[in-house]
Amino acid sequence: MRRTRRAAASRLLLVVAVIAAGCGSDVTAPDGGTIGSSSAPGAVVPERAPTTVRVGLGRDPVSIDPRLIEDDEGELIVRALFDGLVDVAPDGSVVPAGASWTIESDGLVLRFRLGEGRFHDGTRVTARHYADALLATLDPERAPWFREDLLAHLRGARIVEGGEERPGSPEEVLAAGGIEVLSDRELLVRLERADPFFLFRLADPVLVPLPQIAHDDPEQFALQPIGNGPFRMIGPREPGAFIRLRADTAHPSPPRIDELVLQVYPDDVDRSLRWADLLAGRLQITAIPVEQRDEARALFGSPVGGRSGSGLHEDPVMTLYAYGFAMDVAPFDDVAIRRAISAAIDRDALARELAAAGVEPATAILPPSAGGTPTDCPHCRHDPDLARELIDEWWGRQPEGAEGPRIVLTYPLGAGHVTAAELIASDIERHLGLEVRLQAREFGALVRAVTAGDAPLFRYGLRAPVGGRAAAAALLDGALRSDAPSNWTRWRDTTTDALLETWTPDSAPTLAREIEASVLDAAAVVPLLWTRPDLVVHPSLVGFRADPTGRWWPELIRLR
Repeated sequence: MRRTRRAAASRLLLVVAVIAAGCGSDVTAPDGGTIGSSSAPGAVVPERAPTTVRVGLGRDPVSIDPRLIEDDEGELIVRALFDGLVDVAPDGSVVPAGASWTIESDGLVLRFRLGEGRFHDGTRVTARHYADALLATLDPERAPWFREDLLAHLRGARIVEGGEERPGSPEEVLAAGGIEVLSDRELLVRLERADPFFLFRLADPVLVPLPQIAHDDPEQFALQPIGNGPFRMIGPREPGAFIRLRADTAHPSPPRIDELVLQVYPDDVDRSLRWADLLAGRLQITAIPVEQRDEARALFGSPVGGRSGSGLHEDPVMTLYAYGFAMDVAPFDDVAIRRAISAAIDRDALARELAAAGVEPATAILPPSAGGTPTDCPHCRHDPDLARELIDEWWGRQPEGAEGPRIVLTYPLGAGHVTAAELIASDIERHLGLEVRLQAREFGALVRAVTAGDAPLFRYGLRAPVGGRAAAAALLDGALRSDAPSNWTRWRDTTTDALLETWTPDSAPTLAREIEASVLDAAAVVPLLWTRPDLVVHPSLVGFRADPTGRWWPELIRLR
């Protein structure tokens, strides 16, 4: 029998950092009164006091509509409100959420059988709801570009015409049999080729089912989504204010707390307000100021193994701030100049300058928490002498009298990106003697320029698109597989492709490290900074454990 999220968690400490909350005798009810504190004669005394966990959010979510989420804050809320077909459990495995499944035809057919799930308004969740959610991501009018790989291997999702490949439409996927609704309780999904990450991709919150109101009145739905998950939303959202979620006791795996309150701190850039509220007992989970790390560690301790339980969660997550090269565009088609630029960059200085963002110097693509032996990359550390040796090596291959190349460094708009670009340009000019020009572009324009080869040195962000055991390999798959749409460096390596094809959830971390070592040796990617959560989980909470991507499960935490 397959495990549910709740069953899987019952044998494990639970995951990742966010904000937990106070419990007291009085809890505000939706009507403004209180519950759990009545002393009137004959009042019913509850078996236990209602429990509330309070989490601090550093910014207001852009949206809490599953179709429009763009940030971690929105994703946290959507995951609490909705159940997809599957979920990733704290132990990193894929487990049933809205449905169980069987795999047929050598991994090319997945048959999903739905449970008795209902939306919070009481209507049943059917296979058609899930099918519509899958098909919607293929709609060119709606699909966010950063999820274009989610269903790329679905039958009909890629159409070849005249030797050119284009995305398939929802109609073409249905016609090809990529998705078939067999009944209200059964759904069939067919793939063009086996995808070892496909089940993990199905846990993406954009693929959750939506009730009819989401289509009839999307504006109202965006204010107070009606989901099918372990929590339901209490009252409409007020941007800039707190968001209250209450446990859905009718859910197959109800939460262990009664309420989750997510408090937005839109003007708390340095996290000082959240730190003060944590110390005052008004928050149980929150990110803290960088300068308070030592004090937080002394007050709250450290989690088990870096990610489990209460304390200060510091281990970097699988999000990398990097620069990339278009390896087939001169002068970056020469490995020596790529390595020289990497060795010239002072990552420690960069991390100090951007400390408020919660980062630390990256010396590889994957952080140590990915497992395996981290790759030793000499040019991934600041080494001016090595940088000069490498640039001299490159000059030695240039024709006599050749002029030095003018380096154009392209980055997205935004203050943090500007600061990083200026520091990197200064390092390149000082240590390599090359002229650098900075070019800021709106993100969409940057993507178009990179894919066209018009921005051969560019700011590159790598983030694991899925969680659990697949996180490290999936990060590399999306960025480095030969036919991946986000392979902006034009990395083409048959060994990389073969290793990714053989990956399974039981593969050792050495597989991902082998791919990483090849990429770093070729200096296709210049790792700069890893993201660290700096998240405190109060000792009053149990059942908290961090995913390698920074995700956590609010339905599994409880108060001591």
